[in-house]
Amino acid sequence: MEHYYEKTGDKMHVAERLTAHETGRPATYEDVLRAPPERVAEIIHERLYTHPRPASRHALAGSSLGVIIGNRYHRVDNGGPGGWWILYEPELHRDNQILVPDLAG
Repeated sequence: MEHYYEKTGDKMHVAERLTAHETGRPATYEDVLRAPPERVAEIIHERLYTHPRPASRHALAGSSLGVIIGNRYHRVDNGGPGGWWILYEPELHRDNQILVPDLAG
């Protein structure tokens, strides 16, 4: 699967390459650790996938969204319920999968 960012005038379209890596066996956490540091590594349905870290605009959008949500729901003194943790690119382990969403809470 392949997506890409491309600039057209003053608009930016997402550029990202999702690469599947064949290991000949179910992928393990060791495969994730061996991935190049400039790539995000995930295991989805026993296959290793990597993609580049988010571009600056994407990272800024995620950070801004985290601030907006975090300010409202993390602290009780802002009128929200409090107690939420908003994390940017956390590494989540579920069953045999390792997922790295842009934002989680």
